Amino acid sequence: MTVLARRVSADPERCKVTESLLRHPVAQAKACHQFFRPPRASRNGRRFPVIEATKRPRRQQLKTAQTRYILPEVCPLHGRFAEAVRRLNARLSQVRRPELSPTMLNILVATYMLVAFNAAFWRHLSTLFEGAPMNVVLFGAAVWMLTFFTLSPFSWPRVQRPVAAILILLAAAASWYQGHLGIMIDKLMIQNVMNTTYAESRQLITLPYLRYMGLTGVLPAALLFWPRITYPKFRHILWKLPLTAVASFAVTFGFLFVNLKANASVIREHHELMGSYQPGATIGAIARYAKMEIRASNTEVAPLGQDAAKGEDLLAAKKPVLLVIFAGETARAQNFALNGYARNTTPQLAGLDLLNFSETSSCGTSTAVSLPCMFSALGRSDYSHRAFMGQENLLDVLDHAGVQPVWIDNNTGDQRIARRTGARQVDVTLDPAACADGECSDAALLGALAQQIGAIKEDTVLVLHMIGSHGPAYYRRYPEAFARFTPDCRTAEFDYCTPEEIVNAYDNTIAYTDHILAKAISMLNAQDHALPALMYISDHGESLGEGGLYLHAAPMFMAPEAQTRVPFLMWLPESYREAMHLDGACLKDMTDQPVSQDNLFHTVLGLLDIRTEVRQPELDLASRCRIARPAT
Repeated sequence: MTVLARRVSADPERCKVTESLLRHPVAQAKACHQFFRPPRASRNGRRFPVIEATKRPRRQQLKTAQTRYILPEVCPLHGRFAEAVRRLNARLSQVRRPELSPTMLNILVATYMLVAFNAAFWRHLSTLFEGAPMNVVLFGAAVWMLTFFTLSPFSWPRVQRPVAAILILLAAAASWYQGHLGIMIDKLMIQNVMNTTYAESRQLITLPYLRYMGLTGVLPAALLFWPRITYPKFRHILWKLPLTAVASFAVTFGFLFVNLKANASVIREHHELMGSYQPGATIGAIARYAKMEIRASNTEVAPLGQDAAKGEDLLAAKKPVLLVIFAGETARAQNFALNGYARNTTPQLAGLDLLNFSETSSCGTSTAVSLPCMFSALGRSDYSHRAFMGQENLLDVLDHAGVQPVWIDNNTGDQRIARRTGARQVDVTLDPAACADGECSDAALLGALAQQIGAIKEDTVLVLHMIGSHGPAYYRRYPEAFARFTPDCRTAEFDYCTPEEIVNAYDNTIAYTDHILAKAISMLNAQDHALPALMYISDHGESLGEGGLYLHAAPMFMAPEAQTRVPFLMWLPESYREAMHLDGACLKDMTDQPVSQDNLFHTVLGLLDIRTEVRQPELDLASRCRIARPAT
C-alpha cells in the first residue's frame, strides 16, 4: 500500500499507517527531523511527499517511514523548535529546484569556464587578431564549441556533474596561476607539479588562492548538483550522445574553416594561445604527461660508457680525488655580481680564484628537465624524458670507471638520475639549526660535505642538490641574518609585495648561495684528506616580474633569457691543476665563450681524466687545456 499525502491534508485514515509506525519516541524524533526535506519528483513530473508502507516486517516498515518525507501534521512537535521547522518547511516548499536537460547544463558550464577562467586566452586572441573583431568572435565561438564537445561524451546520469565539477576546479586552479604568475600549463608543468614536495606545494597555497578557488571553483562546482537533470531513456542516450559530440566537433571545425588560413597559422605559430585555454590546456597537459610516463616506464635502460676507466693522471694522484658538484636551484646569472650585476650579491666568491663561465645557457626552464639533461649525454637537442630514462647517465659512467658517485639532496629529489647508484636526503641531525623550520636551508649541505670529507677513501664525485633560490617563498631560503637587501618580501603571495621587495628577497638568496659556496671552498681548502675541486651550476633561472612572468618553467619557445641563462663556476686549486695537468691560464681564456649545460657531462669526465668513448672532446671544456704528461 502506498499513501500519497499532500501538505494540506491530515486525514487520519490516510495517515493511519504512518502513525502506527511512529509510536516509538526515537522513531518520532528521527522522522520529524526528516519532514522538512524537499519532496522528491516523480517520473511524471508531479511533486508530492510519499510515505510507503508494504506488507513487510515491522522493522523494515519503520525504516521506510523514517527515510521518507513526513508531514508536519503527523509529527508530535511542540514549542519554538516545531514552529521554526514549520517555517523552514514552508519556505523550502516554495523553492523548486530548476530542471535542466544535459545539453543545457553543458552549455552553461562551457560558457562559465570560457568567461571565468580564460582571461589570458582572450587577451592573446585579441592581440593576435587586433583590428579584426569578427575573427575574434569566430575563433572564440570555435573554442566554446570545443569546450562543449569536451563535456558532451560525459553526459550520462551520475557522471556528467562530477566530471563537470572536476573540470571547473582544474580550470580555476590553472587560471589562478596563469593570471598571477604568467605560467603556461603544459606536460612539463604537470611533471613539475608531480615532483613537487609537500613543503613546496604548501607555499603555493595562499589565502588569496583559497578564496579564489572557493568563489570561482568550489561554489560553482557545488551548484552543479542543485538543479534536476532530466535525462532521456537509456536507449535514446546511446544515439544522442554520439550525435551531439559529432555535431559539436563539426561546428567547431566549421567556425575555424571560415578563416582557415589565418586560424591555422595562429594555432601553429602561437602556442601560447591554446596553451592559455582552460580547461583544454590542462586536460591536454595531463594526458601528454601520462603518456610520457607510461612510455618511459616501459623503456629498457641502455648501457653507457662501460669502457670508462681512470686515466694516468687520476691513477697517479697521491690522494683520493673529491670533485664536489653543487647543483644549484633557480639561480639566474643576471643577478650574480660576478657577471656584472649592480648589487654585490657575491662578495665572498669575488675574492676567490674561480673560473666563471658567464654565458651559460640551460637545457630547460624547470628542474625536472634541466637536471636530468645536464647529467645525461644527450644534450638539449636530443633530450626527452623517454630518451633519458632509456640511457645511463654521468653517475653510471663514473661508477663504471671506479669513481664513487654520491648524491645528497636538499630539494625535490634526484629526478631519477641516481636511481641505479643511490641517493639520499640531507641528514637533518647534522645541522638541526639549519632545519628548524621544517625545511633545511643549504647550510645543512655543509654538514654533509664535512662528513664526506672525513670518510673519503676513494675517488669520489659528490653531488649536492641545493634548494638555492627556489620560490615563491624566497625569504625561507636564507636566515634573517642574511637579509642584506631590505625590505624583502616575507610571503609567498607576490600580490602583497612590491616588485622591489620581491627582487630584494631573491637577491638575498643569491647572497646566501655565495656564502654557502665560499664556505664549502674554505672547507675543501683546509682539509688534507683528498685532492679537491668544486663546480657550481644552476638548473635554470627565474623571472621576477619581467613581462608579467614570475618563477620559471616557461616553455622553451617563449622562455625569456632570465629563465635560461644560468651561473656556472669552477674552483680548481693549483694542487688539482698540477695533478691533472691542466693549464690555468688556458681555462681562464675559455670562460668568455658561450657554453651550456651540454658541457657538464663531458667536462666532468675530462676534469677527472676518465677515458671513455662517450666523452666528446669538443664539449669537454678541459680538453683544450690539458698539458701533456712528461715522458717517463
